[in-house]
Amino acid sequence: MSQGLRRRIALGDGRGLAYRVYGDLRGSLVLSCHGGLMSGLDAATGDAVARSLGIALVSPDRPGIGGSSRSPGRTPLAWARHDVAALLEHLASPAGGSLDTDRFAVTGWSEGGQYALAVARAFPSRVSAVAVVAGALPLEDPAVFAELNRTDKRVAGLSLRAPLLAAMGFAATRRIARAFPRLTAEASGAALDASDTRLLARHSAWFARCVAEGVADPLGAVDSYRAFVGPWGFPPGEVTVPVVVHQGSADRLIPASWASRLVDELPDARLRRYPSEGHFIVLSRRADVLASLLTPA
Repeated sequence: MSQGLRRRIALGDGRGLAYRVYGDLRGSLVLSCHGGLMSGLDAATGDAVARSLGIALVSPDRPGIGGSSRSPGRTPLAWARHDVAALLEHLASPAGGSLDTDRFAVTGWSEGGQYALAVARAFPSRVSAVAVVAGALPLEDPAVFAELNRTDKRVAGLSLRAPLLAAMGFAATRRIARAFPRLTAEASGAALDASDTRLLARHSAWFARCVAEGVADPLGAVDSYRAFVGPWGFPPGEVTVPVVVHQGSADRLIPASWASRLVDELPDARLRRYPSEGHFIVLSRRADVLASLLTPA
């Protein structure tokens, strides 16, 4: 599996932003927003598909994740307006590959779904299409938060009320992921659908490395969880870009019903369901997801 072209740029506020590029380095730009407790490495499994479709799949680490500096308290929209704006400027330059950033698409898996929508909200005239893969609804609504899976509710609550304790847990996760990749995948897969369990067993090294990068800075992981359940900075109804929501019906992390509700809240959206598939359709349906960005109508 390709590790991608990895780079790090300096941001105007002194922080750094790390990103990887997969697929066709001179292709059409698709920005990939990684999942929760993962890193930009999660797009690595899309390298071959992106290359075949002529896509430059650019996957940044969000603040406090992997090689990117922390930015506590930021919303997805603030991240898009500041960090993504700087990344787009860099990608358009010769140093960044001279990619066409005047028109590009965005995909986001799991927690990354709200970040993909934030990019569309920040750059409505430049984003051609969005693919949300097993994404969440805004979780600042207590009624919606109550529907979240038990593990995420517990970790989010700990991150909000006892951040240092949560950071200790993330540090332990980092050690385990680095030392026991197969065990990390097996432990995560045990709570998921059978289709997810099979996929994680096949991609255990990738998954464990993504997790290790996702919690490389335990306090950065705390920031990420807080942002996950915090305000997006905009309601979904303000996203005017065409959106395709991809959802596995057997997903045990994101309630499958959320996909329909998200589509109803978005002005221009449609839903693709995958019966008997779970949260890791980002692996099994990567070609469908990327192709939907090329033909959003």
